[in-house]
Amino acid sequence: MLSADLAGYVIEKKFKSKKNNVFLLNSGQTGTKGKYLVYKEYSCPNRMQKEVEMLSMLKENGLPVPEILVTGKDYIGLEYLEGDLLLDCYCDLERTDDLSIEPLPESAYLFIHALCSWFKNFYKVVRNITGKQIIMGDVNFRNFIVKDVMYGIDFEECREGSIEEEIGSLCAFALTYDPSFTVWKKTMVSELQRFFIDELGLDKELLKKEVENQLLFLARIRGRSSTGNLPES
Repeated sequence: MLSADLAGYVIEKKFKSKKNNVFLLNSGQTGTKGKYLVYKEYSCPNRMQKEVEMLSMLKENGLPVPEILVTGKDYIGLEYLEGDLLLDCYCDLERTDDLSIEPLPESAYLFIHALCSWFKNFYKVVRNITGKQIIMGDVNFRNFIVKDVMYGIDFEECREGSIEEEIGSLCAFALTYDPSFTVWKKTMVSELQRFFIDELGLDKELLKKEVENQLLFLARIRGRSSTGNLPES
């Protein structure tokens, strides 16, 4: 049951989410910014407060994130970003890339550059405001949308941590999306690591170790024993 301040909206579809109830709402009003609304009902109120704070801070400082349009006791209504999930863009790249181009075609490097630029700006903003090294916490490729630019959309797991830990998790996800550990994915992740190391001044050996740790973690939660052959960074 939707609250009174969402009167007139109807549920159009449910989004995939393991943590919360997330729906696309439709007001039925054409030609308005608020025709569609992403309704996010939280299973943990503390995470809601954290996400509201992070979204507000990032939006105020010019990062591409959705605008908060409505807030309630245990939910928020977010601007609907009509774009493509980063995961879909990533999978499309692998399907369409010319594997004869070494090491990767330009489209892959444009993807890496956009991803690195988003994280570089994110780390800069949160460090300048909080004085701490805050990481996003959940870098599943479903938590980014590509529209005119790349948007981050999920910040309820933000916490203090190392950038190597975060990018290690990013690389582990990139390697294990189905089909996992393909030659293309290993090459892509190797180049991604190289780019992030250069742009963010990361510790190469620490990043390599974090990729290994995150692969073991993903293998445990997914019930798999193999972590494949790691790419060289």
